[in-house]
Amino acid sequence: MSYLLLAILAGLAAIERKGFLQAMLARPIALATLTGLALGDVRGGVLVGAPLELFWLGAVNLGAALPVHEALGTAAVAGGAVLAGRALGGVTPDVAVLALLVGAPLAVLGRRAERFTEVANERLAARAEAALLRGDAAAAVNVNLLGLGAPFLISAVLAPLGAAAAEALVPWLLLGPLSRLPVAAGWFAFCGLACASGAKAMRAPRARVVYYAALAAGAAAVLTVMWRGARA
Repeated sequence: MSYLLLAILAGLAAIERKGFLQAMLARPIALATLTGLALGDVRGGVLVGAPLELFWLGAVNLGAALPVHEALGTAAVAGGAVLAGRALGGVTPDVAVLALLVGAPLAVLGRRAERFTEVANERLAARAEAALLRGDAAAAVNVNLLGLGAPFLISAVLAPLGAAAAEALVPWLLLGPLSRLPVAAGWFAFCGLACASGAKAMRAPRARVVYYAALAAGAAAVLTVMWRGARA
C-alpha cells in the first residue's frame, strides 16, 4: 500500500509541476511533507523537504527550460527515507543522507525522460490542433489527457523503485558496513550546500557572501561531528 500511495503521489506531482494546475504542490518542501503524511511520518518528510527545497530552488520550469526533475527526486528521497526509517526508529540525519544518495540521481534521470515526453507531446499537440480544426473538441481533450499520461507513469514507476532501493539499502548500511562511521555528518554538509545553493539561486546582491558562508558552516559542522566521533 505504501508503494501504491507513493506512486500516485509522485505521478500527480509530475503532472502538477508542469502540465496542470502548477500550484507549487510539487515543490520539494510541499511534496516531501505530503509524502511523509501519506506514509505516516510527517516529521520525516519535513526533515527531508526543507533542504531539498533550498537545494533545488533554481529548478523551475520557465519557458523551454528543462531543469532536473525535482519532484521525482523529492518523492524518491522522502519516500525512501520514511520507509527506511521504519526499521530504524524514524528518519534521522544518517537515514536522510543515505536516502538522498539513493534517490537524488532520479532527478537527473527524470530530466532525460522528460526530453522524450516533450518530443512526444509536440506530436500530440499537432493531433489536438487537427482535432479542433475538425470541430472535434472531445478528441482534442482526450489527446491532452494522453499527453499527461507519460509524465505520470514515469514518476509513478521510478519514485517507488528509488524508495524501495533506499528501504533495502539504508538499514543494511547503517546496521552493517557504516555502523561506526559518522554518517550524519554528510546530512549536515548537504544542508550547508543546500543553503548555499538556495542563496545562489536567489541572485541577490549579497548571495555570494551567503553562499560561501553556508558552505563554510556546513563544512565546519561536518568537521566537528567527525572530530567528536573520532574522540569517542
